[in-house]
Amino acid sequence: MDIEYGLDYILNHFKESFPRTISTLETENKQVQVFSKKEALEYFRKSNGIDCRISAFGIYEIEQEKPNLIFVDLDDKTAVHETLALFHKEINGIPLVLNTGNGYAIIQPIQIISFSNVTLKQKRIFDTSKKFLQFAERYLTNFKCDTGNHPSLKSCMIRVPYSYNKKCLLKGSPREGSKVTIHSEWNGIRCRVNNLPFLQHLQKLEQSQNKKQGKNFINNGQIKYIENILKVKITDGKKRIFALVLCPYLVNVKKLPLQECENILVNYFGNSISRQSIRYKLNEVYKKSILPYSLKNMQNNDYELYKIIQDSYK
Repeated sequence: MDIEYGLDYILNHFKESFPRTISTLETENKQVQVFSKKEALEYFRKSNGIDCRISAFGIYEIEQEKPNLIFVDLDDKTAVHETLALFHKEINGIPLVLNTGNGYAIIQPIQIISFSNVTLKQKRIFDTSKKFLQFAERYLTNFKCDTGNHPSLKSCMIRVPYSYNKKCLLKGSPREGSKVTIHSEWNGIRCRVNNLPFLQHLQKLEQSQNKKQGKNFINNGQIKYIENILKVKITDGKKRIFALVLCPYLVNVKKLPLQECENILVNYFGNSISRQSIRYKLNEVYKKSILPYSLKNMQNNDYELYKIIQDSYK
C-alpha cells in the first residue's frame, strides 16, 4: 500500500473534496491550499511521505461552518476501546481509527447542519463549530483526549494512511514501524449527532461567560454604563466610544445581527462616522470576538474617556 492509496482512502470519508489544505515535512508543517488529488500527491512525494497531513474540512465547509466529521486525536492508546464504546453508545458510530505511531486518530463522518447562524435565546453564538469539535472530542473520549488541544475547522489535520510519522523515525523506530496504518475501518454510515448534549454545553458556556463579565453586567446580559451611553448620545470622544465601547458591545455582548448593529450606530453618530467605517469595525470585532472596555480598565488606561462617560451621568 502506498500514499496514493492512502489519500484515496481518506478522501472517501470527506463530504467535500478539493480545495482543501495539506501539510508535510517539506512545507515545515505549514498548511498549503491544493485544488486536486494530483497536486496533493506532488507535495506528499516531495516530502518522501513524511508528516503528510490533509485537512479534515474543505474550504467550503470552513466557510459554511459545517463540521461534517468528528476528529479525535487520542494519545492515550489504552483509552481506544473505551472511546470506541462511547462512539457506539452515544451516536451509534463505528469510526475509522488510524494508528499514527504515537497514538490514534479517530475519524467519524456525521450528518450536521451549518453553524454559521446559530442563536441561543435569540443571541448569536460565536465559533459554534469550534465549540462543537472541542465538546465532541472531550465528551466522546470521556476526557481521555489531550484537553490542551483546541480543534477547529482550520486546525484539524489528519495524517494520511501509509505516510510516515517523523516523530517515530526520530525515535529510531524502523521505517515500517513509523508508518500510519489503519487500525479499524469506518462502517460507511454518517451518524446523526442530535442526541449529544451540545445545547446544554452551550448554555453552560454562556452562563460561565456572563459570570466572568462581573459587575458590569445586569441580569439580561447588558452592561449598565454602555446602556446609559446609548441613551444620552455622548458627543465627546466619539471615535473611541465607537471603536472601544459600542461596536464590541452591540456585536459581542448583545449579539445583535450586524445589520441591526450598523443601523443603531448610524443613527447614533449621524454623519460623524461613515457607514463604511462602521461596517469595517463591526466585522473586525465580530471576527476577533473583541469585548468592550470595562470601566475599571478605562479608568486605569484612558482616564480622559472615563471622565467623559462619568460626566454624562450628571
